[in-house]
Amino acid sequence: MKKEEKQAIFWAIVSLLVFLATTWLMTFSFVKLNTPAKVSEALHVTWIAVAFYAANLILVALRVKISYYLLAVVIAIYSVGFVGMISTMFINSDANIFVKLLVAAVAAFGIMVNVYWYIIAFRLRATLQHDTFQRRINRQKGLKR
Repeated sequence: MKKEEKQAIFWAIVSLLVFLATTWLMTFSFVKLNTPAKVSEALHVTWIAVAFYAANLILVALRVKISYYLLAVVIAIYSVGFVGMISTMFINSDANIFVKLLVAAVAAFGIMVNVYWYIIAFRLRATLQHDTFQRRINRQKGLKR
């Protein structure tokens, strides 16, 4: 497994963990949401997120070609979730500004992790394309002899 592949997997897991941390952080009473988040809802979100990430990471481990594209879609969806969490904190929370900023900072960190994942994924794509190109060149050189 290439270094870029390991990094992509690592940062995808970090993305999941930050999303789950932010989700569970929003269930605490000190967040003072106008419509409080319930633990049952957070559990439901947790299972769905773990299932989406795990399914895609299994496909990555099995080297299914489309797996990184599917993982990119999942990470994009959860990036939108982070944006929603930030807006919820500032629009629908009666907590003091420090609590709002804390939760927003964790969500913003999640967005940064996701952007970094995309950077790694683009590097990985370039590396894999280069390897494929080199194999084709080597195969053609072998056929010409």
